Amino acid sequence: MKKSAKLLRLGIFFVAAGTVAGVTPMVVSSGNAGPDRSAVQDKDKVAGEDQGEEEEEEKAPVNYLGIMASAGRPISAGQITLARRQAARIPTGDADKPWQFVGGTNIGGRVIDLALDPTTSPSTVYAAVSSGGIMKSTDGGVNWTPAYPTETQQAMGALARGSDGTLWAGTGEANPSGGGDTFMGDGIYKSTDGGGSWQQAGLKDSGAFGRIEVNPKDAKDVWAAATGSLSWSSGQRGLYHLTNGGKDWKLSLAPTNKTTGAIDVAIDPADPDIILASLWDRSRNDGAFQYGGTGSGLYRSTDGGATWTRQDNSSIDGPVCSWDQTKSGLNTDADLGRIGIAFAPSDPNRVYIQFAGANGPDKGFYVSNDAGKTWTCGGAEPGSVTGGYEWVFGRLWVDPADENHLFSADVSLKESSNGGNSWTTSSGPHSDHHAMVWDPKEPGRVYNGGDGGVYYSTQNGATRTWTKAKVEPWIQSYHLSVSQQDPSRMATGLQDNGSVRTWTPGAEPTDLTQLNSYGGGDGHWVQIDPNNQLVYYACSQPSPPRISCQRTVDAAATGSTSSTRTSFSSPAWPSGTRITTDMPIVPDPADPEYVYVAGTSIARSARGAVNGTDAWKLISPATPDSPESLPGKVPANEINPDLYYANEYGAVTQIAPAKTTGTPTSPAGTIYAGTDTGKVWKTTDANSDNPTWTQLGKGVLPQRWVTSLVADPANADHVYASFSSYREGDLAANVWESNDGGATWTNISGNLPNAPVWMVTYDQAHNQLYVGTDYGVFNLKNGKKNWERLGSQLPNCPVLDVKLSADGGTVFAATFGRGVYQLHVKQ
Repeated sequence: MKKSAKLLRLGIFFVAAGTVAGVTPMVVSSGNAGPDRSAVQDKDKVAGEDQGEEEEEEKAPVNYLGIMASAGRPISAGQITLARRQAARIPTGDADKPWQFVGGTNIGGRVIDLALDPTTSPSTVYAAVSSGGIMKSTDGGVNWTPAYPTETQQAMGALARGSDGTLWAGTGEANPSGGGDTFMGDGIYKSTDGGGSWQQAGLKDSGAFGRIEVNPKDAKDVWAAATGSLSWSSGQRGLYHLTNGGKDWKLSLAPTNKTTGAIDVAIDPADPDIILASLWDRSRNDGAFQYGGTGSGLYRSTDGGATWTRQDNSSIDGPVCSWDQTKSGLNTDADLGRIGIAFAPSDPNRVYIQFAGANGPDKGFYVSNDAGKTWTCGGAEPGSVTGGYEWVFGRLWVDPADENHLFSADVSLKESSNGGNSWTTSSGPHSDHHAMVWDPKEPGRVYNGGDGGVYYSTQNGATRTWTKAKVEPWIQSYHLSVSQQDPSRMATGLQDNGSVRTWTPGAEPTDLTQLNSYGGGDGHWVQIDPNNQLVYYACSQPSPPRISCQRTVDAAATGSTSSTRTSFSSPAWPSGTRITTDMPIVPDPADPEYVYVAGTSIARSARGAVNGTDAWKLISPATPDSPESLPGKVPANEINPDLYYANEYGAVTQIAPAKTTGTPTSPAGTIYAGTDTGKVWKTTDANSDNPTWTQLGKGVLPQRWVTSLVADPANADHVYASFSSYREGDLAANVWESNDGGATWTNISGNLPNAPVWMVTYDQAHNQLYVGTDYGVFNLKNGKKNWERLGSQLPNCPVLDVKLSADGGTVFAATFGRGVYQLHVKQ
């Protein structure tokens, strides 16, 4: 995963809640046509709500819907539970119309874990999708269908299957993000009928899970590595143990501080009393992350988890690995990061570990031949000291038939046939690897899961023997654009899968599930020219001060298949320019021949030109950290110590030109702008040589990350703004409106659940407002006070973008995990 082409905006958020033990199972059905959330949760007492949960809800503040309810305070499990229930209880608009899946199915998205059921023929395979629930294949990994309820939290972190057939799914992803968000979960779920139904099985305040391990000799003996939330102190962190199949999780290995949780656990296949586990110290805020620390460490138990011994360099025979930059090895150290563990099934005395430094480079690869008692540095480094992303991977897999044949997760899939003395690349699967599982019934058949979905090999994972799954109904969409001439023409930017479209040059869209690429890397903002659908744009994650965008122009909608692609030149940013990973690109609504991009400052293109010396003009203060800079100075604790993700915070995140202040041949003179540092600005002389900017809403608007800005296309003084501080542990819902050009503001969040609002979309012709949130899409009609939850059966994963057809009759929701959905609405 080269940084210039990867974001790892994992996109994961907070829906965790509950108590540790004694949870009465809540049974919900899986499948796309499952019951509506209100049918499951909108009751005085829902199955699965024990007395502890009711007490937590009662403790939630009365003014929970106000922005002060959670701002600046630690988030409680009760608050999150209440937000989920609020979302379920908001009346559903449009007569409970179900959302319809649009696509795509031929690309896939990040797969976190895999599990296999060898009692079927062929073996059934299950995939835990990053923020898309559990998927199931009954034909050898070729075709996949959902095997998890749409109304249940979709963020996944771990998946395991016991010998009795029970599936265990840990919600909340433990792989942290580099430049984006990581979505949290609400505990462990289990299924005893092959994914047909699921029960909540406890650990609701765990945030995320790195691994679940089931004792191969006792299916009721389960271990769960609770990693904890990235942004607040989850109440349940560390290694938990379950011995009665569904109740009373016990904390076996506790973390040493509030930012540490468990990330991996492995049981000796021959002696289940021998267990290895790793703790990981990690945290992040709006601008900075630290993915290592003194809480990280490797632990070993020889008495079934009753006691644990922390292993350090005294357990290492010989020197630490030569590529360990701080030479601290396994000792307690601020540089110790994520640790992955793997026993060799064919020789349980053989164990491998791999671990990273705090900022991502490889730190160590070690081999044990005495079941993890002592270690020796392996013969070669599987990863890289210059890659900087090992905190994303942290996995090793050993061929069950050969203890010397193993694979290491990385950007490329690394393979060794000699116990790690040397490594090669197994080419074929999409980059960024997170899961592997072998089929015990079919020697040599192995499955791989990564950022590009599921692949399978019948030749034991040998290079260039991998085949991609055919139908994978999950993608992670950041942004969406819909043609205003033909709503079947859509483009979307995908996590690690580029920018894709529903058509090919010269051919009308037919099957919208089949997407094709027109831009690489981590696709982010995409735009289709609102006046001319033959012109469209794509941006991927930038590498400050460079931007990475392109314009494509098709020769014709039908007939000619030729198109022209022009890469953007980077504006003349000053030294130290910061650019958010989700850099905005906005065509001017008055004259879309002008295009805006932004870093620390905003740049506007020349008319029709996005490349060349004179292509860009800076129209806001350009010097980072100057008093006039739109983002302002970045606080010291928000400056990222990770050099690979430096200068990606402290930038403009939203640009909203006012259409009525431009003409069909000239750009808007009034522009609103928002930053990740929580500031909203306005200029009314954007076309002057030196535009003047005024900060809006000081002391009134929340100083939170500006997630969207919308200027009314018919009234330059009418504007909407949404804010979120999800990385700071603040769940307040914030949607604001101004009718006087930003002089005064009104909080119109109303009855929205307190959860991140990612996007605001305004249908001016019908006076309809739509927002995309962690709990679906909500709309506000005709200036009313109360929001309605739009439609039913939309998977319960973050909706990062909402777009409309030209007539406003169809709403499109881009989910981060389950693809794009549409709903035909009344007007």
